[in-house]
Amino acid sequence: MTDLLIEKLNSLAPMSKALADRIRSVTKILYYKAGDFILKEGQVCIRACLILKGLTRSFYINEEQDITSRFMEEGLIITSWSSYYEQKPGNEFIEAVEDTSLACVDYKDIQQLYIDFPEFNVIGRRQTEYAFYLSEQRTQMLRKHSAEEKYKFFLEKHATLMQRVPLKHIATYLGMSEETLSRVRSRFHKKKS
Repeated sequence: MTDLLIEKLNSLAPMSKALADRIRSVTKILYYKAGDFILKEGQVCIRACLILKGLTRSFYINEEQDITSRFMEEGLIITSWSSYYEQKPGNEFIEAVEDTSLACVDYKDIQQLYIDFPEFNVIGRRQTEYAFYLSEQRTQMLRKHSAEEKYKFFLEKHATLMQRVPLKHIATYLGMSEETLSRVRSRFHKKKS
């Protein structure tokens, strides 16, 4: 299972056999059932993980409502970026939406990889750039678009998630109520028929 992590990282930048072997040696495979918390508010995020199988949702609580910030599926790397970066307790929850298996590397091991293998810095930079790219896409979608445009964005970027995620979570991800999302979906699909 660690081979999937090596493939993912190697796609970001080619790595030496020595680096691949070290990554394999520090990687832990973790399993979560649907509904399990991978991280809770107030905990320190001490690892970054590749989703081998399954789906996760990151969210935070605002005025007693949970607001979805990210959905992450197979092949994507998850962490709670602010807590991970600062190594301080965060305000984010990460929940397994489906039964999920993860290939995880602890923060301290990642930091040591940067020191021992300068080539790993390129991999880390490319992964961070991709995470910023996804974050910027979502920020622009939330701030610049109508409800219908947000829904269209979601279909273009995350079509498979419509069958995998409850509508209430998709609605909060898109910054709208579940009722508004239902109306938008209905209008959108009537136009398409």
